[in-house]
Amino acid sequence: MSENTNTQNNSQKNKNRKKKNIAILVIMFLLLLCLFIVQCQLDKIKQDALREQQQSELEARQQHILDSLRQLEQMKNDSLAELEKARLADSLRTADSLRIADSIRVADSLAALKPNINKDSLRHVRDSVNHVRDSLAALEKARQDSLKQIADSLAVIEKARLDSLEKKRIQDSIRAADQIPPTAEITPPAGRYYDPIKLKVKCDEIKCKTYLSIGDTNNPVEASKAMEYNKTGSVFYYAEDSVGNKTAWEEAKYDMASDNVCGKNAYPVPVGGKTVCVDAYEYPNEADQPPRDMVSQEQAASLCEQAGKHLCSIEEWQAACRGKDNTKYSYGDSYKQNKCNTNTTAAKRSGRKEQCRSWWGMYDMNGNLWEWTSSKSKDHPNMYLVAGGAWNTNNGSKCTESKFSFYPQNQYPSVGFRCCK
Repeated sequence: MSENTNTQNNSQKNKNRKKKNIAILVIMFLLLLCLFIVQCQLDKIKQDALREQQQSELEARQQHILDSLRQLEQMKNDSLAELEKARLADSLRTADSLRIADSIRVADSLAALKPNINKDSLRHVRDSVNHVRDSLAALEKARQDSLKQIADSLAVIEKARLDSLEKKRIQDSIRAADQIPPTAEITPPAGRYYDPIKLKVKCDEIKCKTYLSIGDTNNPVEASKAMEYNKTGSVFYYAEDSVGNKTAWEEAKYDMASDNVCGKNAYPVPVGGKTVCVDAYEYPNEADQPPRDMVSQEQAASLCEQAGKHLCSIEEWQAACRGKDNTKYSYGDSYKQNKCNTNTTAAKRSGRKEQCRSWWGMYDMNGNLWEWTSSKSKDHPNMYLVAGGAWNTNNGSKCTESKFSFYPQNQYPSVGFRCCK
């Protein structure tokens, strides 16, 4: 009985011990499970923290890359502005020192991030690096294109500068070689006029400036355009060529008369105490018309009588030619080849040489055609004098020139006439 009781007690103790052991095992399992769960949660928290840190670092690096790109763009613009302003070759070399390499190294450092970044982040970083490289390549190409364009512009500017220097050198050489002033002419020339005139100063060179001053030399004005004038007095004028050579001041005297008693194309000339009306042009006394030649002295006298006039005498002719100052030529005392038609091969239309005008208003009295007079030669009583020279007599066409006598019945291709009244 006692043994059964002991056996039951031992059995009960064993059961209790097993239950206790099972309970301990369950508790330990639960503890391990809790520890595992806690560890997993801690790992997750740690992983999330690491991921956030990596994402923050990636965003920071991307922002740094963007800042670098903006800095590059600003540096490029500043360099281009500096190049454009300086326009010198050494500025191009300065522009080449842009800090592209540093930014590329920054972009390359993204590839060296910790290997524990997940694949998506690494792919994103690589895409960003490629985008940065493409942007830098595009910027570099744009910079190179801008530099080339600037270099081309500088080359054009330099060529223009060298051309300008060469042009200036040539002008200086011309100026040094050309010490001869131009020739200035005032039109209409000095003399008596019965209607208002328009003054203009001409120059014998292409690039030439002309000036005139009324009454004195104190108020010069440009004279390339006609200026209305209706005043008795002096007009002073000069010309300046393209290299700075100036003529001396020249004077032209004008007498603006109020009444012409002689009618159309004829003007009064004082001769020996009386007034004679002398035709302004060689017969037929029309401006811009061919003068009459191949006419004998007898025919000339007859044509003047038909017009109610007479063939001018040598005294009347010379008085009309010499003017109020009794000059050797109608335009002055010195022979000027270009003033009248005295060095060509044929006669010109009447009045074409506007500078070949006497003080009283007669044209072409020096050169163009010899002119019959009604005066006989003292050395040859049967011959009549001709005056003034022809188109080829050069300085032998003075107002006093009458070295030839001609038979009155003969006609000559170089002899014409004018009428007086």
